[in-house]
Amino acid sequence: MDAHGPLREEVAGAFPMAALAGLAAAVAGGVVWGLIARWSGYEVGFVAWGIGFLVATAVLVGARGGRGLRYQLAAVVLALLGILIGKYLGFAWTLAEIVEEEGITGVSFPVFSRDTWDAFMDARGEVWSVFDLLWIGLAVFTAFRIPAILRAEPADEPAGPAT
Repeated sequence: MDAHGPLREEVAGAFPMAALAGLAAAVAGGVVWGLIARWSGYEVGFVAWGIGFLVATAVLVGARGGRGLRYQLAAVVLALLGILIGKYLGFAWTLAEIVEEEGITGVSFPVFSRDTWDAFMDARGEVWSVFDLLWIGLAVFTAFRIPAILRAEPADEPAGPAT
């Protein structure tokens, strides 16, 4: 036991499992966010924060009790990946819908194509906003904090006899 509470012994193979769980959560969260944008016509920014929470929780569960900096960093990177997936899918599906509604022929933007990715990158000024920084910041903070090492609070000293 150290000054900050009990030390945890890491379970063998916990990090790869934590990373896989976080990756699955990032992809699922990104797809859900993209679908929300597609079906509602709105990008609901706080879903990005939810992706940070979902990914960090998945990393923690996959870690089987392991905590610490490498789990935190994995959760942050994977949360950012999930947010990127969500933004991209929302853009790609909206772009395809616009092309279809406008009746533009001879142009195709499949979700997983170089043309769609290039259009996404060209439109980054319209895709990313200042409000995204808020939600991304909250997602990163949440993803970093959940798998952090818990610090035990020092016990209060019992009061001595009054003199």
